[in-house]
Amino acid sequence: MNLTDLLDEVVKIAKEAAQIIEKSKLNAEFSMKSDNTFVSKVDINVEEFISLALKSLDYNIPVFGEELGVSGMETQDTYWLIDPIDGTAWYRLGVPIYGSLISLIDKGEPILGCVALPGINEVCYAAKGHGCFIETPYQAATRVTIKDPVSSVKEAVITASGIHGTNLWLENGKYPWRIDNVFHEARLFKLSGDCIQHVQVACGRVDAAIDTIMKPWDSAALIVCLQEAGAVVMDLHGNQDQLLKRDSLLSAASLPLAQELLEKLSYQ
Repeated sequence: MNLTDLLDEVVKIAKEAAQIIEKSKLNAEFSMKSDNTFVSKVDINVEEFISLALKSLDYNIPVFGEELGVSGMETQDTYWLIDPIDGTAWYRLGVPIYGSLISLIDKGEPILGCVALPGINEVCYAAKGHGCFIETPYQAATRVTIKDPVSSVKEAVITASGIHGTNLWLENGKYPWRIDNVFHEARLFKLSGDCIQHVQVACGRVDAAIDTIMKPWDSAALIVCLQEAGAVVMDLHGNQDQLLKRDSLLSAASLPLAQELLEKLSYQ
């Protein structure tokens, strides 16, 4: 199966997973994990569903995920990576900015990614070399690319997934990124959900999105979608390579905007 055919199948799986997520939300029960993030039985059920569906496509490709484990992932050249519900806290609150992420990794790089946004019934997906697409309730699959990018913070609409991992609240973060410098100077600054904000960058609705704390399952699907849409993708130290090994993510409509954001976020 070639990459585009495989992507078609993954999009179908993601849409089915999104339906499970939405049908289950009123009865979902939540608990707190050791890292102070929420998990529910829905997360686990959805990851199991996606895992079985991916194995049916090619049983030789191993599947890893946030809830069911990533042990042994680093020894594999090619594998699937799942985040069943990215933004479980938002899911718990009933705020529809959570997502479900599926990615295919080859030799350390995401080559296929699908981001379902169940709460707003949108799906964003991409395969390396084949573009990034968005489907909405009002629009069939449409290729998205960055157009008319702004080049400075003062012109930009910027989002962040929260104040965690910043100088305002370090929480589980390693570095006190200066998020206050950004919201004081941006044309418009808003806090957003985790994955949805990067989808907004890919679609040209937002100029830049900041995530101060990321895991591979959080970022993999987003990276390939953003790259195929023409966005600049890096971590908050400015690294643009080996992004799955990085612990933060910045997406921006232009390189000058990304570079200015790095300067303003710097804690040194």
